[in-house]
Amino acid sequence: MATSTSPVIRARNAKYQANVTKRGQTKTSAHAEKKIAKKSAASPVLVGCILLMLCGGAIFEVLRLFGASTEPTF
Repeated sequence: MATSTSPVIRARNAKYQANVTKRGQTKTSAHAEKKIAKKSAASPVLVGCILLMLCGGAIFEVLRLFGASTEPTF
């Protein structure tokens, strides 16, 4: 015996089928786009460590070039 579906169930099925074709193609919000654009590849701590090493190395190199000794003399 064949059973017929109610109009409510048919409407829900149609809505679901329309949603299935849109999966993975949702629009990103403006806030999410800004957050993605702002995010840097390196953390601020990593950038700080690299800057410290570069500046420290440059200072030691300048001191070495101008004859200042970085080693303690006893």
